[in-house]
Amino acid sequence: MHARRMKSRNAVKDLLKGVCFGESVSVLVKYLSSFKSRGFDFLIITTHEDLIQAAEIRRYDLILCVPLLNDFVNINDSLLKAHRLLKKDGVLVGRIETLETKKMRVLRKRGRFVYGSIFVFDFFFRRFLVGLFGQGKIAKKLGLKRYRIMSKCEALGRLRYCGYDILHLQESAGHLCFVSRAGKAPMNGDPCEGLFIRIRKQGLHGNDLYCYKLRTMHPYANYLHDYILDNLDLDNNGKVVDDFRVPLWGKIIRKSWIDELPQLLNILKGELSFIGVRHLSKEFLELYPEKWRRERMKVRPGFVPPYYADCPKTFEGIIESEKRYCRLRKKHPLTTDIYYFIRVVISFLTMRARTG
Repeated sequence: MHARRMKSRNAVKDLLKGVCFGESVSVLVKYLSSFKSRGFDFLIITTHEDLIQAAEIRRYDLILCVPLLNDFVNINDSLLKAHRLLKKDGVLVGRIETLETKKMRVLRKRGRFVYGSIFVFDFFFRRFLVGLFGQGKIAKKLGLKRYRIMSKCEALGRLRYCGYDILHLQESAGHLCFVSRAGKAPMNGDPCEGLFIRIRKQGLHGNDLYCYKLRTMHPYANYLHDYILDNLDLDNNGKVVDDFRVPLWGKIIRKSWIDELPQLLNILKGELSFIGVRHLSKEFLELYPEKWRRERMKVRPGFVPPYYADCPKTFEGIIESEKRYCRLRKKHPLTTDIYYFIRVVISFLTMRARTG
């Protein structure tokens, strides 16, 4: 562990060249321009123990973590410790070997057969068993918690969960290098990592609604809503294009609608109606026009949205479909729901409507 004070960005750049961050060095220096001219309080983490042993009596403008994020036994605890060590808007720079970068590395060097064997081993021993044993002593004794296998989605989700804003990502030297800023306070509560999860949505009158679902995204995906909306595009149906949060097996489950079935419990609890406007996250709801956003909050959200009956082709079409449903429901609540239910069934039987 090295802590020092640098008086210029060029001095920091010269120091970084010896830390094997490849092309990310020049990117990092770009973000240092926001620091004051008084100098930079700089900390280099060279081993996993360095971060644990670092005293929290001093704050830094920049922390450079040389070990891979995968190598920390308790990744979240380590990120939270770094967050406490950083000054306001301080920068954390590190590297991750994601599932995607590891796949490219193994395929390039060993071929598909070896990669298939490694994938099965990693999935069972380094992901499934870790999830089964959790943070317990058995997992530590078996060495299952050293070198955590993470997707890009999980890695970025952990950063967001621990209070970091993601400034820049760049693949370099076979790893995903990240530049992040200590922004808002870390999230409260336990992250959603299990098979069955509760996702916070906006319910009736804007109240929090926790929907039950079968997890079809990578762990920590629910903490990336604002990042996704800022960095990826939406298609005509309001869905994210090339959403890296959803793996192949998740797409298959979504096509069958199995992941939505736990929401029947929300219906039994009176939190959802069977037919109604789609329950949305706070971030996604902000994409709607403000006037209609206020109006749709007056309607109880539903398990089956009305646009599955109308099958609109654009985001504006979805909004018009919701408005049309709400106008009819105000006049004839029961008959409107029955009418839309029949139309939704017909849409699915004729393959006009699609899930996932």
